[in-house]
Amino acid sequence: MDKSIEELRLKIYNDLKEDYVGVEKIVMEDENIFRIYADADTLWKIFEDMINDFRSIEFDSGMGESPFLKIII
Repeated sequence: MDKSIEELRLKIYNDLKEDYVGVEKIVMEDENIFRIYADADTLWKIFEDMINDFRSIEFDSGMGESPFLKIII
């Protein structure tokens, strides 16, 4: 992973973890798309709080994967 994307991932994770203790991890798809993994209540709270802050924010999950929020900056 590109060093700048890893730095962005860590910044997003640390910022979210301060406000939402249920955040488990952040996965970067690229510099504009990331996924937030957390328990369902935390994901819902993040969704409600940030619905208008990003170009796209949606609940999703992959096959056999925990639910996550996919965010496009």
